[in-house]
Amino acid sequence: MALNLRPAVASFGPLVTDVRDGLGLSEVSISVLTSLPVVCFGALAPIGPWLTRRIGMARAVAVYCAAIGVGLVVRIGPDAATMFIGTLVAAGAIAALNVILPALIKRDFPRHTGVMMGLYTVALTGSAAIAAGLSVPLTHAIGHGWRGGLGVWAVLAAIALAFWLPELRVAGA
Repeated sequence: MALNLRPAVASFGPLVTDVRDGLGLSEVSISVLTSLPVVCFGALAPIGPWLTRRIGMARAVAVYCAAIGVGLVVRIGPDAATMFIGTLVAAGAIAALNVILPALIKRDFPRHTGVMMGLYTVALTGSAAIAAGLSVPLTHAIGHGWRGGLGVWAVLAAIALAFWLPELRVAGA
């Protein structure tokens, strides 16, 4: 799950010029777009615990993982509006998971919290580095321009959600 928390943001920088040109965005618009995830991380983080209290940890993680995937698909849509909306949805879901995944680790691994938090941190930083380094090559390999290079990260969210589904059954969700 943690592997999904940085590629949405880290994959954008290497393709920012292509996105700007492809969508005809102004310098101000592209600046707002690149700042949006950071604003979401601060402003929308409280939705993580809020939803978790209402529907439970397992369901909340699934909802946010699905929202990341949906946001990543929406942001490669046909215009600037879909880029902004998709970025907002994905970044909001990432903000929530940034808060609840460490709590999940502490709950599920009380005797190994240090090791598991270390692995969580490696997943965050490693996935950011991989996304930043592979977005341009993937753009060329997949085709579809910058949309292919950004959209491919939705597959990671789908895989994480597929691996999480058994947890929903265990939790009785």
